[in-house]
Amino acid sequence: MTTTTQSACVLPLPSEITEQALTLCHPRDVASFSQTCRTAHHLVYGGSDQYLWRQLFLLFPFDDPRQIQSVSREDCQVNWREELHRRMEAQLIANRKSSKLEDFLRAIETFVSVVCSAAPVTRGNERVPSPNLLWVVDILLSTNMLRSPLLASEDGNQSLARLRSYLALTLDEYDEDDEEGKEMLQLIRARSRCQVYDLRNYHRRNDWGPFITAGKANWTHIESIINVISMNLYDRPLDWPDTRPRYGLEATRSYSAPGTTARAASDWAGVEGHWRRYVCFMDYRDLFAFNYGSRVREQHDGTYFNNPAFEEATRLIELKLTLIDPQDIPDCYILDRFPDSPCKQCPTLYFTGSSWGIQGNESTVIGSVTMSEGGVVRWRLASVVESHNIQWSSEGVQIGGIASAFGVVGAWTGARHDPRDPVGPFWLYKVEEDHPSYMRALIHV
Repeated sequence: MTTTTQSACVLPLPSEITEQALTLCHPRDVASFSQTCRTAHHLVYGGSDQYLWRQLFLLFPFDDPRQIQSVSREDCQVNWREELHRRMEAQLIANRKSSKLEDFLRAIETFVSVVCSAAPVTRGNERVPSPNLLWVVDILLSTNMLRSPLLASEDGNQSLARLRSYLALTLDEYDEDDEEGKEMLQLIRARSRCQVYDLRNYHRRNDWGPFITAGKANWTHIESIINVISMNLYDRPLDWPDTRPRYGLEATRSYSAPGTTARAASDWAGVEGHWRRYVCFMDYRDLFAFNYGSRVREQHDGTYFNNPAFEEATRLIELKLTLIDPQDIPDCYILDRFPDSPCKQCPTLYFTGSSWGIQGNESTVIGSVTMSEGGVVRWRLASVVESHNIQWSSEGVQIGGIASAFGVVGAWTGARHDPRDPVGPFWLYKVEEDHPSYMRALIHV
């Protein structure tokens, strides 16, 4: 059909009908239609009304980004055409075998933003998946782009590390006879341990946590923490088999944590309730030898972790947390306060509670939650011993949106921050209110 004939057959229709027909097409087909004549191009791109692009976006389907804005209390206009074009371009880059590195990285930034704009979980719809996340997983699985040789040298890229953190090795599973896959995971594990247990990565400038500077998350460090704990749990299939944290893209959605869709209005972060926490640590002699060297190896030698005799300890701790007024924190508890939250609708919250482990030793926990730079939720916890002194402090980041089921990942260390204090990773996640108290059951046995 010629352009003239096509125009005569279609464009004399009211523009509203033509637009409605175009909403049933793929965005690429709409772009092709716009090139048939000037009238078609003006219909698709010329008007200030973004009705067509909004419909194309939502019917693709993608989550409505205005829903996540209502959670974060941000009020910004959505450029539907620009955002849809950006996503279609990222999909083309992922499918194209000849894509350049800078194109890959631009696509990854887009995938991260798509994950972050997934619709929050709402009451009664806890099992309804997010179209945003289904789209991202489908592309990553079908293209295998994260295993591209181009990305092998980009371990320091924050967007790539952030996406990998959200996935938590879910796309890196291998069969028992896949020796190459096993070797790759061993390399990932050794590299991750090197970063997590390197004492140089914890200092005042980053609040002794997984941050580049105070308030700005270091996603390569966070990815390493997730890798270390995930693989430690994988090595222990018989230890706590029915109490593992959720991970993967669906677990990053806002208010996907148990019970948080029914939270109190003042508890925007979903703090109150029962939690579980995995903590890992090295024998202090190993930690010291890795960081300061020994007769056999130089300091920070990654081959230290290749020794078959090397082991990390992993402990499961239960917690129950309750919000409190900051004025109610006893003066004897010296707790570093977060700066004022940049989000007025998400003020810094303070909490206290109790924690207990398999040995039955119960301790007091105090802490705070704040919304930091880039919409990332930060957590700060401290463990108090019987003498009312803070012994351990922890700094963490909520993985994904507010009150995500993925939980909080970070690092613990001594509260005094002495240069040779021990350090280790932790993973804190919320559980159902009616969950069986796993630790207390073991204690009574």
